[in-house]
Amino acid sequence: MADNVREELKAPPRSSTPTNKPCSPVPRLQTPVKLRASSPAFQPFPSKGRPAVAGNSQLRDAPAFTPRKRQQQQQQQELATSPTMQTSKMVSDLSLVAIDSKGAASTTKDDSGDDYFMKLPQSNSQTPHMQSVGYFAIDENLRRALAREMHTTYSVDDSELPFQVHNYYSLSPLETVEAYTPGSVKQQAIKAQSISDGRHYTLNRIAGLQSGQKPELGVIDQWRQVQNPNVAHVHEAFITHAFGDNSLVVVHDYKPLAASLVSKIAENQVPASEGFLWSIVLQLTSALSAIHAAGLAVHMLDAATVLLSPTNRVYIGSGGLADVLSMQISPSIEVAQQSDLRSIGQILRVLLNRNPENVVAVQGQPPMVMPGLAYSAEFKELFRYLNHHVTPVITVEDILRLAGSRVLAELDAARRETDLLLDNLRLEMANGRLVRLLCKMNFITEREDSAGDSKWSETGDRYLVKLFRDYVFHMVDESSRPVANMAHVVGNLNRLDAGSPEKVMLMSRDEKSCLVVSYSEVKRCIEGAYQELVPSAQAWK
Repeated sequence: MADNVREELKAPPRSSTPTNKPCSPVPRLQTPVKLRASSPAFQPFPSKGRPAVAGNSQLRDAPAFTPRKRQQQQQQQELATSPTMQTSKMVSDLSLVAIDSKGAASTTKDDSGDDYFMKLPQSNSQTPHMQSVGYFAIDENLRRALAREMHTTYSVDDSELPFQVHNYYSLSPLETVEAYTPGSVKQQAIKAQSISDGRHYTLNRIAGLQSGQKPELGVIDQWRQVQNPNVAHVHEAFITHAFGDNSLVVVHDYKPLAASLVSKIAENQVPASEGFLWSIVLQLTSALSAIHAAGLAVHMLDAATVLLSPTNRVYIGSGGLADVLSMQISPSIEVAQQSDLRSIGQILRVLLNRNPENVVAVQGQPPMVMPGLAYSAEFKELFRYLNHHVTPVITVEDILRLAGSRVLAELDAARRETDLLLDNLRLEMANGRLVRLLCKMNFITEREDSAGDSKWSETGDRYLVKLFRDYVFHMVDESSRPVANMAHVVGNLNRLDAGSPEKVMLMSRDEKSCLVVSYSEVKRCIEGAYQELVPSAQAWK
């Protein structure tokens, strides 16, 4: 029996050479082992291997212990208790962090130039019927996109801007654009962090206000009521002299990596497909519908004031600017709202003008922009509707009627994106529980008690915690090589958190002591040792 145990569970034989002596008894635990009544019932998914050991009767009736068979069965059942088992596998197989020649974790520069990503190459070394480590991780493309957004959000570029303006600090320039409206306005977009809530915002600055010009700051209260996913939400407006002049600043939500259509076109980062143009039209229509329903108008809607994100999300980023500046561009709000809807057609002309096939040259007249042969009849009809001056009134309902089934395609794309985010959120929501377990285990192992007893973690219930820690993190294979198996770690931690009655065999490093205990017993030992270490009034629960 001892030989079989040593052959299968080396956890790990670092301190001494294996012997042929039978397992010696382990010191009795300080408290009797009992299953907690509050522990949730554990029902693992069935596997093709031998069923999980549920009690002493099964231990007595079990066949002779075979190391290789036992190891394979444990691997097949590793993910049985993971809360993500019912989530569809959406990510590629990922291995552990790349290890350099010295054995240290290393980062590899990404092909896109971002050198702050961990390189997670694919791995084909997992045993059949086992989930790869990528099963527990967020989708790699989504993780990289979110990490890039976070990196951009918290980075501050060197500039001549003041450190603090009003309640915002760490100012960093984004871009400067000019809205081509009657009396064109040059606005500078600045990223800044709020002192009050710590969030990042975009400060749209209008520099060089005349001394007699009095902005209507009260109109911002109306813009705060506008809530739409395609409108950069307006928060406040104020006048400041921190830039060295009389500047008006309107504060909007910050959209990471989003930039104006003008700059995106200049950098050739705008798709040329018809589907993208339909998406632009429908998103802008949705935003204008919400703004017009509030009795407002944008007044300054063109390719310079429309923001585009890397995921092709569109935002109107100039809300409230014209109203605060009291720019009487249109005689009435109805005329201004019609001008907003016609501006969608102007934005389409800017996007189509990039392709020479969409430019029609007529002798004696300036070139005209028209959709080419590659575009559908429905899109051409929409283009004529938005750009023909004979059209008396443009309505949102007519735009949706012309879009037809493409509205459903846009809705389906939004639902798919929501499903992707929810599926990845389910993969990550259990991380807090596992981190809490890891913290408690590391509080207990390899430490002295308050009286300075160096053997405190080696006796009683703490000894069982140490054995379990070795079983999870210090396992080695038949050749005494370290086994860095993330599936093994996550599976066992999930069983431990659930308080599973399933049995596990733990062995000391010198292979002289072994225990067969349940995960619920290990969990009780961790909780007891942790409460002994830290007063319950101060414990993090």
